[in-house]
Amino acid sequence: MSPTAGRPSTTKGMTFDEAARLDPDAQPGELVDGEWVPMTKNTWRHGELVVNVSVLLKLYAREHPGWSVAGGDPGTRLARNPDRLRGPDVAMARTERLPKGKGAEGWLDGAPDLAVEILGDGQSASDVLKKALEYLAAGAAMVWVIDADPQRVMVLTPPDHVRILGRDDALDGGAALPGFSCKVADLFG
Repeated sequence: MSPTAGRPSTTKGMTFDEAARLDPDAQPGELVDGEWVPMTKNTWRHGELVVNVSVLLKLYAREHPGWSVAGGDPGTRLARNPDRLRGPDVAMARTERLPKGKGAEGWLDGAPDLAVEILGDGQSASDVLKKALEYLAAGAAMVWVIDADPQRVMVLTPPDHVRILGRDDALDGGAALPGFSCKVADLFG
């Protein structure tokens, strides 16, 4: 989702439990260091890219048991005191790490193994890269930042590796997703 441009955050000093009581349809957003940051709906193209990535990752998960794929900004608790709750566009995590329950109990502790962010109309590249670095700092093995125009993917891996891939390049899962591979063009579909 895209941050709401020019709108101040509505709550300061918020905790995970307080954020869990918000209606995600009425008050979509993320918790950034105790501050609720409202988010707006994304474009149709953004949604298409989320589906394309999700399908490719789901096919991988079916061939490699033990993985779960989630889309739609699944809650991931990245830090505590102050609390930081993010929602990647698409996430992949080992099934043994999956949360059980509702509200705050239904959010993943730590970063997903793979977090995917797709640049939206209302997001700056620097905001999305900041988020990508937060995922890495919280334990993600890999982050993909997808830019629909000019159809490229930035692949970030710890501790500080960055690769930028164009439409004709191959995207692989490296050590994070052994055996995963597709053409970058497949993401844009």
